[in-house]
Amino acid sequence: NPRAEVVAAADPDPENLELFCARFDVPGYLDYRDLLLKESIDIVSAILPVGVNAPVVIDCARADVPAICSEKPMAARLSDADRMVEACRRRGIKLGCGDLERNHPFYWDAKAIIDAGEIGPLRSISFFQGSGSQLSGGGCQIFSLIRLFASDADVDWISGWVTDDPWSEYDQGGAGYIRFVNGIEAFLHRRPTARYGFELLGERGIIYFDGLFLHLSTSAATDPRPTWTRLDQVDGAFSRTESIHHNFGTIDEEGWEHPGGRQLGTVQSMIDALDEDIEPRSNGDNGRRVLEMAIAIRQSHRRGHAPVELPLQDRDLQLIPVPSRMYS
Repeated sequence: NPRAEVVAAADPDPENLELFCARFDVPGYLDYRDLLLKESIDIVSAILPVGVNAPVVIDCARADVPAICSEKPMAARLSDADRMVEACRRRGIKLGCGDLERNHPFYWDAKAIIDAGEIGPLRSISFFQGSGSQLSGGGCQIFSLIRLFASDADVDWISGWVTDDPWSEYDQGGAGYIRFVNGIEAFLHRRPTARYGFELLGERGIIYFDGLFLHLSTSAATDPRPTWTRLDQVDGAFSRTESIHHNFGTIDEEGWEHPGGRQLGTVQSMIDALDEDIEPRSNGDNGRRVLEMAIAIRQSHRRGHAPVELPLQDRDLQLIPVPSRMYS
């Protein structure tokens, strides 16, 4: 990003640290606390296992780093997420949480079309690809997009189920129904379907994502009762040149992997937060709320699939990520 310069790195793994510092020609530290003491930092990117994420982010906040980009999920326990958000809020620090699809600009193009009323009032959101095996670790992508299109409204209640053991503390797949206080409802499928992606259903139109590109179909303003057969696809509403993961995984001449559009959007969101004094597109509060939504689905299963009201009162509830996210 032309507005950013890598200035230092910290990693307790000497081999990893040496590789990074050689790539960017920057000083390295085996202890992140030494970096915070000796370097002038605008943005910390905390690429860490969940198990150590909360104390490091809070230490960065106490060091008054202006912006912190944490990875996902931000914590296993709700109370840890609360502490991270509050530590940054008290100091006016911009906390971003997760390299999320929510950070990609073309989802915000879809949100602008909804806000402009082109599909009428949004009524429901359906995710067809399933939650996989991680409600928290991977499902945070889905919950974050659901919240975006529901205008980040508060959740009224959630009902749902998990795939394996509802009494387990460990992350697993699940499905359910989410009711927002503004009346928008969302449906999360458990297993992948032939209609991969998601659908945003308004009174007079639909925005559909097929896993690569967004599509817009609307009805004529004079149509007294819009139906699927009378919807017209709007050509040119969204870009067809770059998909969400454009160039992701391609290798340059030096052997480095291209990060893809989503990660570039995450970086830009953190820079915009500082330049424009706004919240990152996926801020710490969103990270906390999507963790809470994942836990609420499990809690609903524990209560016989009964609706669970949010916010959850027991902040010691947790959802422990898979080992690769929790420890490595």
